[in-house]
Amino acid sequence: MFHPGKVLKVLKNNDKTVFGADQTIMATISMWDENLLTVGVEPGLGEKIREGDVVLIDYGPKYQTIPVPRQIIVKILRGETAKKVWKHYEEKNQTRKSLVEESPIVPNHNVR
Repeated sequence: MFHPGKVLKVLKNNDKTVFGADQTIMATISMWDENLLTVGVEPGLGEKIREGDVVLIDYGPKYQTIPVPRQIIVKILRGETAKKVWKHYEEKNQTRKSLVEESPIVPNHNVR
């Protein structure tokens, strides 16, 4: 399973304001569902990723026996592909928000 997000900031050790214990590259991402995450970047994409990119984050299990998501950027989308993917998810999020607004949950005070 993969989720798209937009890169807000790329975090590399060659930036004078970023210090890391290793040479991994991370990115702060605004997700399609309005969540904010900082995730790792696959090593092969580290020199290609930049602020404003739409990326796909792998949410598949890190290990086959433990269902913990990897949460690492595996694809960079640009141009029309990026626009189309982002638009589809944005529309889905708006629909989801509209449904919540139309059907407010009324608390049941009789539940014990």
